[in-house]
Amino acid sequence: MHAVGLAELEVGNVQSRISEAEWQARCELAAAHWLISKFVFVDMTYNHVSARVPGEPDHFLVKADNLFMEQVTASNLVKYDTEGNQVLDSKYKASPAAYNLHAAVLRTRPEIMAAVHTHSPANLAVSAQKKGLMALTQQAARFYKRIAYYANEYDDTTYDGAGMLAKTLGDHWVMLLQNHGALVCGSSLAEAYIYHHFFELACRAQIGALSGGGEVVEIDDKAATARAENFGRIGQYNSESRDWQASMALVEKSYPEYKT
Repeated sequence: MHAVGLAELEVGNVQSRISEAEWQARCELAAAHWLISKFVFVDMTYNHVSARVPGEPDHFLVKADNLFMEQVTASNLVKYDTEGNQVLDSKYKASPAAYNLHAAVLRTRPEIMAAVHTHSPANLAVSAQKKGLMALTQQAARFYKRIAYYANEYDDTTYDGAGMLAKTLGDHWVMLLQNHGALVCGSSLAEAYIYHHFFELACRAQIGALSGGGEVVEIDDKAATARAENFGRIGQYNSESRDWQASMALVEKSYPEYKT
């Protein structure tokens, strides 16, 4: 006879209390965390991804404060409202830095469905450069003149500070937080994940190019503008996109625990 373990009890306890759509969203959000941990060098427990709960626009899911991204599963994600209140009982909780930031962004911008916030060596380095992200690569050109810049003047782990961050984001979907890292949003979780991947690649390329010591060549305004219009559109990516489909297949093979 199969003995029921603590992990199975936790899964059953969460899954039985929520909608099927929310459980699916939890699975995909857990997968996104694992994928980012695989491809991006993130800052221990301090980076996180959020996603709105389907059918509950004022509720979102986010990572617990005591887990690395590669430890996130569907059942240990925590549920908050857009005022920063935890709304589903759990043995887990998010950090104020997570729930305040994501609550502020999602509260201010109802069209944003998901947001990724990371501190990687590459995006931290670019966030400390006065010119920000330069149009040095095709990946960077996707974000040409589409990045908000948030000065390192407020404590964005607080409700009020996070509100200032959301105000600075304005109608942009990507932001560099000065000396802090990156925030990438999307009209779907898949889109936020894919654009974050391109943004990270662009930052790594910029640091590599500048560290080489030679004179760099920036993409001219006309070409960069055209690329941003063609390949930086919001709504371009979703769960049917080939990059997301391939990513989910990788998670399914390499980390099947994501859906527990």
